[in-house]
Amino acid sequence: MKDYVDSIREFNRYYTNALGLLNNHFLNSEYSLTEARILYEIGHSKDITAGQLVRLLNLDKGYLSRTIQQFEKKGILKRTPNKEDSRVLHLSLAKKGRDVLSKLILASNSQISGLIENCSDSDKKELVSSMNYVKKVLSKEVSPIIYREAGGGDLGYIIHRQAVLYRDQYKFNDSFEEYLILGMSEYLKHRTEFDKIWIAESNGIIAGAIAIIHSEKKISQIRWFYTEPKFRNLGIGKKLLTLAVNYAKSEKVPIFLWTLNNLDAARNLYKQFGFTLSESKSNQIWKKGLVEEKWEKLG
Repeated sequence: MKDYVDSIREFNRYYTNALGLLNNHFLNSEYSLTEARILYEIGHSKDITAGQLVRLLNLDKGYLSRTIQQFEKKGILKRTPNKEDSRVLHLSLAKKGRDVLSKLILASNSQISGLIENCSDSDKKELVSSMNYVKKVLSKEVSPIIYREAGGGDLGYIIHRQAVLYRDQYKFNDSFEEYLILGMSEYLKHRTEFDKIWIAESNGIIAGAIAIIHSEKKISQIRWFYTEPKFRNLGIGKKLLTLAVNYAKSEKVPIFLWTLNNLDAARNLYKQFGFTLSESKSNQIWKKGLVEEKWEKLG
């Protein structure tokens, strides 16, 4: 835990310094970071009250009251009584306040643009994706999942992630990564118009994948099916399998797949979709004691 805490604190020190957040005057203005944030929230919220600002920004009531009074004296904001309850005062920016906020936003945009102007487009995309991921983890929010067909770079990433996951979670040796690479290589050499690979994605991060490819004797095979650990129990695996099964059904092609007898969650999912166990065999290559299972869905 100490290593994680130290790393996060180190990043916080870097980031606050890069943006000048510790300066008394935010973006070389006469306002502090907190005052600028108060102006932003008032400017972007309709009929907001002081009580709502306290909860939203986790501010001391006395501090916020003094700041609002100062802003009002400077002609930056105004308070308007609620039509139904005059004791409730709504905050809004006066014209001077809107001008101040516009200048702060322009200055902030210019600052951020300067920080990333020399970054490549791919670096910018990865930076934003990483920031969104930090927000998701710390807020425990789940971003919308999109499902799409695989594109450039996805296949190599799938192989990388499956090799890492099976190594870390199940202690597979390097021969499993070789198996993945050879399988993907054969697929790329011999793929047909029938073959499909779907990707589950959240905020630009791949959350899972599944492939359905042609095999011999007019039968299809599901391969490279997985969900990232941090995205499990969200129904992603079920959605991916639904895509593959419905596609095979529309093409009137039976399906089979190989899995392991200790992957209980996957086996239960296959049962739900009407797959039946048809064959078992020992596998001592990737790890001692493995038992592979063939599951089929013929109709």
